Amino acid sequence: MVSTGISSPVKGFLLLAVSLGLAGRTTELWFTGHGYNLTISQGHGAKLNCSLEGMEEPEILWLKDGGVVQSADQMYIPIDEDHWISFLSLKNVERPDAGRYWCEAEDNGKKAVSSDIWIMVEGVPYFILEPKDLAVFPNASFNMSCAAVGPPEPLAIIWWMGEPPISMKPDHSPSVLIVPGIHQDTAFLCEAHNEKGVSSSRTAIVKIKG
Repeated sequence: MVSTGISSPVKGFLLLAVSLGLAGRTTELWFTGHGYNLTISQGHGAKLNCSLEGMEEPEILWLKDGGVVQSADQMYIPIDEDHWISFLSLKNVERPDAGRYWCEAEDNGKKAVSSDIWIMVEGVPYFILEPKDLAVFPNASFNMSCAAVGPPEPLAIIWWMGEPPISMKPDHSPSVLIVPGIHQDTAFLCEAHNEKGVSSSRTAIVKIKG
């Protein structure tokens, strides 16, 4: 009599092959696309996106400079059952929003990280050093300092002195104004100019001693 069944050794080999094949299968998880740079004018909005493949119903985290972005302005759009696009909307962008952004997702211990998105925020100059109040002797020389940053660059610093104010010659940032001396209390301030506009520093009062 001829048997049409599979012999035990052959059956065992096939089962082993199938078992090894299933054990060796891994679910791939990856972000598609390349990183990019965005330059945004202060006060405007921006929408960032990253695309994830290899996971159904993912939880995609947005990070900025190493910390998780806590924002309600995030949404997912499914492309198919294991392909999703995540969007992050930034409204009224300010200087603290500038930096490095990226996405992360995890599935069964496997982690995927997207390429970086860099945001640069352009706006009117921002002062990092403003003129300070001083007390000086009559007709004694002294210095006043002022510094501002962009972007955009370059910046021009213009000093204003006295009442009514007199404009000094434009200078680069940081700027040091050398005053040969005054004989009465005098006000000083500086303006920073770039292609986005003008910012004015605090007003410093230099008083005469004695």
